[in-house]
Amino acid sequence: MNNFPLIEMLTFFPRYSEVHTFDWRHRYVRKVRQIRSCHTKMLGGVPHSFFSITTQHGEVMDMRFNHDELLWDIVALPGSDSPVHSEDESRLVIDRVLVHQQRHKHQPSLAHRMCPIRFEWLPYAQCLRQSPIEHAKIDRMHPYRFLKGKNSSYQIHSVETRHLEDVMVTRHLHYIVEDTERRFYHVVYILDQGDWRFIQEVDEQFLFHRPAP
Repeated sequence: MNNFPLIEMLTFFPRYSEVHTFDWRHRYVRKVRQIRSCHTKMLGGVPHSFFSITTQHGEVMDMRFNHDELLWDIVALPGSDSPVHSEDESRLVIDRVLVHQQRHKHQPSLAHRMCPIRFEWLPYAQCLRQSPIEHAKIDRMHPYRFLKGKNSSYQIHSVETRHLEDVMVTRHLHYIVEDTERRFYHVVYILDQGDWRFIQEVDEQFLFHRPAP
């Protein structure tokens, strides 16, 4: 897999919403103004990245990303009385996190390769999906836009197919995506390394399962 080129990726992480839509509910959207600090540490043998951020609305939040489970959550709201951990529906949660995942591996930690850009912050009672069962792991993240080389940027229109592959001590998440110009690409996320790699462009004729227009 190391023979395939690394790519920059904007990745979409749905948790409390449907997995096949990239739309935003604007009244809940928060844009990250500044990442104040970030670091990665092991918790129970699993890497977690922590980000202290300030939003353009002025909120200060401490976010956490579980690299093994591919889940984002809020761990603290410094200076706020809003509940973070609560068993009822009054707590606020984050959903639909858009993250820039860098291809450069020579960084101090996994957290330094990730940059949260925007997300939805809303009451749990307003979430479209309130099941205690998380999405299947392959559905917890989606390629949104990727950069191959210096100037070749591709906006993803839809994810055609996806599957998870167990490989030795890690997992590979495979996606066949369609861009806005109706071209198809195979990209892979390597779970333990946090790498996105470009495999190949795919001929549409090989997508036998596609319904007729």
